[in-house]
Amino acid sequence: MNRPALLIMLVVLLFACDTKPKKNDFSKTILKIEQKAQNINNELKQIRLEADKLAQIISQLYVKQDSILPTIDKSKYTLSDNGVFYKPKDDGGSAIYISAAKRGLQIVKNVAYFSELMDSELIRVTNQYEAVVQAYYNDCNNLNRIYPFIDVLAQYEPALDITSFNFYYLADEKHNPERKSVWVEEAYVDPAGRGWMVSAIAPVYYKDKLVGVPGIDITTNTLTEAYLSEDDNIVIIDKHGVIVTAKDYSINLLSLPPLKDHRYIETIKMDTYRRNNYNLLKSKEKNVRAMAKKIIEDGETKVEFMTKNSKYIAFAQPINQLSWVLIDFEEIK
Repeated sequence: MNRPALLIMLVVLLFACDTKPKKNDFSKTILKIEQKAQNINNELKQIRLEADKLAQIISQLYVKQDSILPTIDKSKYTLSDNGVFYKPKDDGGSAIYISAAKRGLQIVKNVAYFSELMDSELIRVTNQYEAVVQAYYNDCNNLNRIYPFIDVLAQYEPALDITSFNFYYLADEKHNPERKSVWVEEAYVDPAGRGWMVSAIAPVYYKDKLVGVPGIDITTNTLTEAYLSEDDNIVIIDKHGVIVTAKDYSINLLSLPPLKDHRYIETIKMDTYRRNNYNLLKSKEKNVRAMAKKIIEDGETKVEFMTKNSKYIAFAQPINQLSWVLIDFEEIK
C-alpha cells in the first residue's frame, strides 16, 4: 500500500472512532424530555383555555335565562327524600346535583334548567382530550352539573358544600383577582369518584358577582396514560416536591411506596391531598432530598446523585402551566 493511501485509511479510521457514541451520551434523553415537557405543557394550556370557553358560554346563559327557561323539559328533574334535587335518569347528558344545603331553591333550580344548554360543550371537551375524564359546572348555590353522568345520590353527601372545595374557591376574587382560567395544581381526591386529579377552572361573573365555576378534570392515571410511555423513567412533581405521577421504575428507584389510586371507603367531604409520603423534599433518603432540593429550590436541570448503590443523573424540565417539573432518571454506567 502506498503512503497516500495509508494516510487516507488512518484518517478514516480516526474519524470513525471519534464519531462513536460516548458511553454516557445523554443528548437524546435531554432532547426527548424537552419535547415531552413542551408537548404536555402545550396540551395543558389548550385544556385551560377550554375552561375559559366554558365560562364564557355559561355566563351568556345567565344573561339569556329568561328566554331559555320556557324551552326546558323540567319533568326530568326531581327532589329526593334527603333533600337533593337531581336528575335520576341518564339521558346521555350530564348529571345534576343541588345540595340539600342549597339557598333559594327556585333560583338554583332555574340554573339547573338553563345550564342544560352547556351539555354539548361539556361532552365535546371530555371527548376531545385523551387526558380529560370529566367536565362540569358548579354554581354558587351548591349546584353541580357534571359529565359523564354519575349517580349523585350515591357519590355525594346530601348537604355537600361545593364552594368549600379548591376547585371552586381557587377561582374566586381573593385567589384569582384577574378573573381568568387557572389550574388546581396540587393533585387532590375527586368527590365525584375519579380518584387523584388536577383541574382547570375559570370564574363566571354575572352582574359583577361570582356565580359559579366550570372545571375540566385530568386524573393522574390519565395523565400517565396520555403522556408517559412504557419505557419512560419519569416522575412529574409539583412545586412542593410531591409526586403527581410516575412510572413504576422511578417510584422504586426513589424508594417510595407504590402509587395507588384513592379507595372510596366513604364520601369526600373536604380537600384531600397526597403529601408527605410522596414528597421528594421529605424523602427518607438524604441523596434523594438533596437531588430534589437542587431541582426544585435551586432550579438545576441536571443533577447527579447516588441511590440503590448506583449513580444516576436526574434531568429536569419545567411544565410551566402547572408549576410542575418533569424528571427523567438515567443510570451512569
